[in-house]
Amino acid sequence: MSRSPAIVVREYDMKDFSALCDLVAEFFSHHQRLNGRGPLPPDEAATLIPRDMLQESSHILVAEPKEGGNIIGFCRIELHEGAYFLRELGVASSWRIRGVGTALLREAEAYIKAKDETNLYLSIVPRNVDAVRFFVRRGYDIINTIELRTNVTDDRVQRSTTMFLGLQFRY
Repeated sequence: MSRSPAIVVREYDMKDFSALCDLVAEFFSHHQRLNGRGPLPPDEAATLIPRDMLQESSHILVAEPKEGGNIIGFCRIELHEGAYFLRELGVASSWRIRGVGTALLREAEAYIKAKDETNLYLSIVPRNVDAVRFFVRRGYDIINTIELRTNVTDDRVQRSTTMFLGLQFRY
């Protein structure tokens, strides 16, 4: 697996479950905040991991400090309808901007190359501008996907807006 001066990327092992719960909770809490919702409790992450992430179609990689300790990042690759998708890539907040995400991404790419595949797909909501920039800087092309929604209840939802690619997105 991939090695850098500070981290090692390897395949997920069940001994990583507790630390992965914390990282998954942090990852999804960030995304829920982007959507105006509250954090994901670690006990919900403990349910989500076996239900959604540890499926036969998924492959999870983790990053840990070279000197040992708990995992500090993860990514999940999923084979879906004949194509490989990067479903999640999360790095502990205290380890961001230190090459962990890049190392995980490169190892995910190596994994699908070893499967004789040529493309890795992913989806990002436009309001996650940092993630869009991260992947574009690493050679990913913006190819499509616009998601639309409406509130079908009588509740008036306070929506936030963000500008992206010259367009205003509400969420």
